[in-house]
Amino acid sequence: MKRRCPKCGAEWEFKGPIGFREECPECAAFLHICANCRVFDGRTSACRSPTTEAVADCQEINFCEEFEFGPGEAPTASDRRAPPRQGAPAPRPTGSKPLSGDEARRRFEDLFRDPKK
Repeated sequence: MKRRCPKCGAEWEFKGPIGFREECPECAAFLHICANCRVFDGRTSACRSPTTEAVADCQEINFCEEFEFGPGEAPTASDRRAPPRQGAPAPRPTGSKPLSGDEARRRFEDLFRDPKK
């Protein structure tokens, strides 16, 4: 099966499990990291397996015995952003004009309004 290094993008053919200290043949980046695991969730930067311990840095080597090389991906800035709440105003496009004081106040108050009323 073809594998791709998350750091340099190099592809190589790899058979068998990834060892704890396995490195990319091109850039020597460690491959046994959460971001490469099939159960890693890039949106939350957390493991989806309920039986694993939390790891401080998903880009650093770890010794998880449940690791399986998969399509896991490192979180990006857009992944870390919380999804918009239903009914929340859309974010302002980059480069658009700032809101007026009244509009900003209305949007702020809408954040704390009871949606049932």
